[in-house]
Amino acid sequence: MEASIQIRDLPFAKNRILSLAVIFLFISFHFLLPLGLLFGSFPYWAAWIFAASLGPVSYTFWNLIHESIHGNFSNERKQNHFWGRFLCIVFGAPYSVLKCSHLMHHKFNREPGDRIEFYDPNSSKPRWFQSLNYYFRITVATYIFEVGTGLMLSLPSRWTKPIVDRFIEYPIEEGFFKWIYRPEILEELRKDIFWILAFYIPSVWLFGNYWPLLVFLLLSRSFFISFFDNAYHYGKEINDKNSAFNLTLPKPVSAFFLHFNYHRIHHKFPGCSWDRLPKQMEVSGETWDKSFIRQAWSQWGGLLEPLDGKISK
Repeated sequence: MEASIQIRDLPFAKNRILSLAVIFLFISFHFLLPLGLLFGSFPYWAAWIFAASLGPVSYTFWNLIHESIHGNFSNERKQNHFWGRFLCIVFGAPYSVLKCSHLMHHKFNREPGDRIEFYDPNSSKPRWFQSLNYYFRITVATYIFEVGTGLMLSLPSRWTKPIVDRFIEYPIEEGFFKWIYRPEILEELRKDIFWILAFYIPSVWLFGNYWPLLVFLLLSRSFFISFFDNAYHYGKEINDKNSAFNLTLPKPVSAFFLHFNYHRIHHKFPGCSWDRLPKQMEVSGETWDKSFIRQAWSQWGGLLEPLDGKISK
């Protein structure tokens, strides 16, 4: 008798409802809002409030995609993949790029190339350049990398591979490009880029003279994703794949961000769905490390001195 495959208790219905709600919000912003501005039925000041409110929603948006990346969106592989790609088209970056870069983060967590806040005296890059790179990475670089890499890789590989090979410096980068240059991955990526452009080009055209609203939304999305994601690791011990902070947030805010602040729990149990992270923390005997707000703010402290692999800030 064949053993049956264990079916996990995943919040698929909740994930679909949340995904549809988020997609509706952003479709409204990209298409209904500029039409409302064009015909004078929506006040300009309210449009800015709407745009500002979607900054933090973008982080929830990313966390829904994250559930798909880890196979926690649905028990069905095809559903995970479909919703991940669908969400990413509205998000503006190919699913394959987000999936590969995030899985490489888990594989190489706190190894060279994934501990951007530590000054590297052995690097050929001067300290000022490393500092500039650090601030760029924690403010906007994550989303820009996802979008830019997707657009670049949609071009013929014979054009992009020589460029990529020149800039690969760490194993995490080598692993990323080795995986994403697989023919079937590139084929999917190029299809997704087509649909992303089909979504965003009409939106850009509709905004017309109101383009600062669209730019503001994309920059705020870049900031929330880059700044929040790095906060869980800033100053934590290196060379440990489970190295991350559990950061406190008010319960409603934690739920709004799909409990991503239970971050060390996530690294230890990446197959645990977002709704079960609080329970997983309880049964694991884990503890909170510090306040999310205080830890996130500490990132403005800039580059830290190299650590010996054991010390944490």
